[in-house]
Amino acid sequence: MTIRVVLADDEPIIIKGLRKLIDWEELGLEIVGQAYDGRALLEAIEQLKPDIIISDITMPHMSGIDIIREINDRALPVKVIFISAYQEFSYAKDAVAFGAVDYLVKPVSKLELEKVLMKAASLIGQKDEELRRMDKLLHLEQRSRNDELQEWLVKLTGRLLSLQGSAYYTLQSRFPGPLHSIVIVEIDRTSEDTESWPAQETKLVDFALENVLTELMTEYGQGQVFFKSNRHVMWINHLEKEKPIGLAYEIKDTISSYIKLKVTMGVGHPVSHISLLADSYDQAELALQLKYYQGLNRVILYEPIEQRHDVDSELYVYQSKVIRELSSNEWGAAVHTLERLLDTIVTATIGNQELSISTCFSSILYIIQEVKKSGIQMLDSGFEIHDLQKRLSDYDTFAEMKLGIMTILEELHRHIDDKSGNKDKMVMAKVTQYIDEHYAEEITLESVSAIAFMNPYYFSSFFKKHMNQNFKAYVTELRMQHAIRMLSQTDMMVYEIAEKVGYNNPRHFSDMFKKLYGKLPQEFKQSLKK
Repeated sequence: MTIRVVLADDEPIIIKGLRKLIDWEELGLEIVGQAYDGRALLEAIEQLKPDIIISDITMPHMSGIDIIREINDRALPVKVIFISAYQEFSYAKDAVAFGAVDYLVKPVSKLELEKVLMKAASLIGQKDEELRRMDKLLHLEQRSRNDELQEWLVKLTGRLLSLQGSAYYTLQSRFPGPLHSIVIVEIDRTSEDTESWPAQETKLVDFALENVLTELMTEYGQGQVFFKSNRHVMWINHLEKEKPIGLAYEIKDTISSYIKLKVTMGVGHPVSHISLLADSYDQAELALQLKYYQGLNRVILYEPIEQRHDVDSELYVYQSKVIRELSSNEWGAAVHTLERLLDTIVTATIGNQELSISTCFSSILYIIQEVKKSGIQMLDSGFEIHDLQKRLSDYDTFAEMKLGIMTILEELHRHIDDKSGNKDKMVMAKVTQYIDEHYAEEITLESVSAIAFMNPYYFSSFFKKHMNQNFKAYVTELRMQHAIRMLSQTDMMVYEIAEKVGYNNPRHFSDMFKKLYGKLPQEFKQSLKK
């Protein structure tokens, strides 16, 4: 470790001489600053945080005695070496009495300077080593206590801690309540990035997350952070019933801002005694199971859920209806029925992700097999689907799986032969007609895809395939063509034209126009006149 040094003397030539007198770097020293009076030296000490200062004992504004008194009053870890003229010898001795490491009489010799610097460095090393030993002992003691506390909490929330033992009474006295709530924090690792996290990175993320949780818990008041089942858990002691919800939202936002992670937090209901803490923990776990249905990066408060039973006949009715509608090439009706089928599956399986996936798998597989057995003609080599269950399992939420299922059945629909041979052309004609008629309105990919009875993801690629440009570019180009016509043939103002072609913000319209044609609308109009 390099030792930082500041030099101070009201004579610049003395400082220059000290810099050249010895090889500072060879001794493990670095001169980080210099000062020419006592006040500037004090500022340098505050700003540069040196380990050693070498200072003239008599300087303007503040003397060496004043400086060392300030250092002592502020308990700053700075070693002081004074330089004095021969006639100031007794003054320098007083400075040593106040805590200076040593003093040197001008002119300073190389040997004397090196000797006193080594003395100061030795004192710094001894102090650092002492502090390190104390910190290590305190850290080990704290870690041991924390490990013991975490072990108790894991047992308590698992109903494995004796309610008559000393550990239970220690927890009860440390966390008096009156209310106790459990919040479980789970990192939202999607199927795309889970395998890409090496073990070391996972450890660093867990460490950073624990620090954030502990810091916020400390600011909040009473509570404890512990680790259970590879997740961070917070035991919160509070007065107000709604307090854990507010804290959970604050934690989620802080983690998103500082660690750049998305997390879902399950919050159990408050209990009135720590003997009931396992109930709040169980509720927090059940709340987390709902993130598959409600979405990621959320705070979910536990609420009792009930699965519908005896829905088999209802599911069969919807499955059969989808099969008939697909076989009859009624895609719009099939989409509507499929949505009702999937919504019914949710009501029957909510809270059980594996059951939701397996029920969807069996339903979709049945639909595909029955459509292919119905004798309808399939384009090309027909519709083949591989690893259907794995595809469904890879989605992180039910909403994503729902879109995936829609896409799978759209692929099936695209392979069903249309006797006219013009199915895609008819769909595109309908779409482009709609865009031509509504370009001046707020038109979106979602609203237009609904016209084609497709989900937005599939419609986007379908549109680009048939129009050789993406949907947004097509709409922008159409709007700009109408704008050019108005600029050329009317006296309308630019903001009026912007509104006529579907832009609420004239500035945005002008920027898009310039991006396409290299000129602002007004410049384009002027060029036409010339």
